[in-house]
Amino acid sequence: MENVETLNTLPEKMVIPLKQHTGEVCEPLVNVGDSVIIGQKIGEAKSYNSAPVHSSVCGEVTAIEDAFHPDGSRVKSIIIKPDDSEESVNFSPIENPTGSQLFSCIKNAGIVDYTGEPVHSILKPNSNDINTVLINATCPEWMIGYLNTVYNAPKQLLELLKFLMKASGASKGAIVLSNDDKESINAFEKENIDGNPVNVAPIIGKRTIDYYFEDMNSDRIVVSQDRIFGKNIQNIFTYYVTGCKLPPEKYPSDAGIAICSVISAKALYDAIYEGKPSFETVISVSGIGDGNPQKVLVKVGTLFKDIIEAMGGYRDNSVKLIANGTMTGIAQYTDEVPVIKTTTSITVQTEDELPEHNTYPCVHCTKCVDVCPMELVPSRLAILADQGRFDECHEMHVMNCIECGRCAAICPSKRHLLQLNQYAKEAIRRAYEDYQPKEESSNVTLGCSCGGGK
Repeated sequence: MENVETLNTLPEKMVIPLKQHTGEVCEPLVNVGDSVIIGQKIGEAKSYNSAPVHSSVCGEVTAIEDAFHPDGSRVKSIIIKPDDSEESVNFSPIENPTGSQLFSCIKNAGIVDYTGEPVHSILKPNSNDINTVLINATCPEWMIGYLNTVYNAPKQLLELLKFLMKASGASKGAIVLSNDDKESINAFEKENIDGNPVNVAPIIGKRTIDYYFEDMNSDRIVVSQDRIFGKNIQNIFTYYVTGCKLPPEKYPSDAGIAICSVISAKALYDAIYEGKPSFETVISVSGIGDGNPQKVLVKVGTLFKDIIEAMGGYRDNSVKLIANGTMTGIAQYTDEVPVIKTTTSITVQTEDELPEHNTYPCVHCTKCVDVCPMELVPSRLAILADQGRFDECHEMHVMNCIECGRCAAICPSKRHLLQLNQYAKEAIRRAYEDYQPKEESSNVTLGCSCGGGK
């Protein structure tokens, strides 16, 4: 198993945003001058699609104000001056939990998936009943903490799948591995489900999970498929695994499907067996100190700058700081941003490591078309977006883009294909009446730094 370090240094302040999810900003439950302890609820969810926030440290609340957020905006946050006390609320594990107890545990613990969606709203959406739960274990950056690598925890994941099914009321569930993850496949095939050996079945052609539920006569199965990554993969993941096609405006829940990541399973493990709410996470850190990637357990609210300093500091000529991956992450304009529940990685790049800045005209090589998992034409979409022709982008299905970044990575002309497609999608969203703008204090405005919309 990979080593996971624990960040034990005591920073000068912790910044805990009251929004670490896709819903509304939480209502603060503390005031300036109050003392807080580890695990104390300090932000109450205001809507069903929000998740409560808990303190990750002991200390004094020094301010409640808008603060930098890793999504590029400013969000109301609770600022805490930590002390070295280890006092915590009473963590109460749950033995033999019922479905309602599991659901309440997930909701009260503030568990949020990597997408930012609260897990309780994934498992029990307002509008639909869930009949199938999927654990997406195809991406290694989601494998954290005690479940650091899937092949080290097959028994736990099978049990957690049962818990997620129980909490949602689903009648069946599946763990989806990557076809090239041979270690995990071998580890699962040494386990059993209800006394029967696990057989990891590949998703091939029209043989989706429904075929294997029937073939194996089980309500829990383990399958494998090609690795897929990106910001908005839920619908295409649903199609690959279940065969159900969903338009961009629909969600897997509209088909009765709940998709959770290994991060969600790990947080549920902590909530059930240790009684801990979600206030810490494991992130990958690259380009710091000696430059080698490291994994570190950090408390939510820890500033990027404190993590970087504690792990060796910036290298000479460091020029770029990225949250959540170089392919689809967000470049930060300050290191005074905190780790939140959805933070998976921090990457620092030197000037030498930056991709080539110069872009050149499209050479019509179609490489971007070849690698697009959604069968779009990224080069054409980028030209239309650059010219502000968003209706035509919409007609060419730009909203189907899952923002995986493969097109930009392979482009020999170094064109900003991903950013231009994102720009077009944002413009199209703003054309609808129900568009919800970012917080008023956001630093993000409609306009593309790579030349779009002029």
